[in-house]
Amino acid sequence: MKAVILAGGRGKRLAPITDTIPKAMIPINGKPMLEIILGQLKTIGVAEIVIVIHHLKNKIMDFFSDSFLGIKIHYVEQKEMKGTADAVLTAEQFIDGTFMCIACDSLFDTQLLKRIVKHTSDGVITVCSVEDPSRFGVIETDGEKVTRIVEKSPHPPSNLANFSIYLFPATIFDACKKISKSPRGEYEITDAIQYLIDHGARFEYEVGKDILDIGTLEQFKQAQELARKWGL
Repeated sequence: MKAVILAGGRGKRLAPITDTIPKAMIPINGKPMLEIILGQLKTIGVAEIVIVIHHLKNKIMDFFSDSFLGIKIHYVEQKEMKGTADAVLTAEQFIDGTFMCIACDSLFDTQLLKRIVKHTSDGVITVCSVEDPSRFGVIETDGEKVTRIVEKSPHPPSNLANFSIYLFPATIFDACKKISKSPRGEYEITDAIQYLIDHGARFEYEVGKDILDIGTLEQFKQAQELARKWGL
């Protein structure tokens, strides 16, 4: 299996750390976040990855080179930050089947990946139960199947918030080409997923009890403790 890691973002809310360090290289107990993710991907048999880069890209490339932990690495640059679907689309040339897709600022228990790859559906969306789902994009479900992704609704259909850990079919690339920009002017990967669902693809969901999106300095501090708890 292959994987795509989205590592191009600047991480403005993590400044001043990310003024000189790419978000993917933020140290969690002394180890770059991206190194943790590569180690986790290795446990599920990923042998080749594509890293989507932009901000301070050379610091990522110099550290990992073209191979790390026995995993072959390709780099593609997202020239303009036009959204997550645009970022995923840059990796198309290296992907020819089902693949994992992970945002570089996602901290999670490795067991989550092992559960995701056991699904036999077209794709998998990772979610986490949250207290205030109106702050997140959430999924609407029918049994194990995802029927709809709803972005920051005042009346969300569930408390299952979408997090940036996915199992995608290769058809996601065509979907990324067919969607329009969202109200905030970006091409959203959630819109591409919804496009596939509307055209017959079966997406299921996997609930992660503990997932942390490291988007703020406070979450960065929480990440140190969680990583120790999970042995990362």
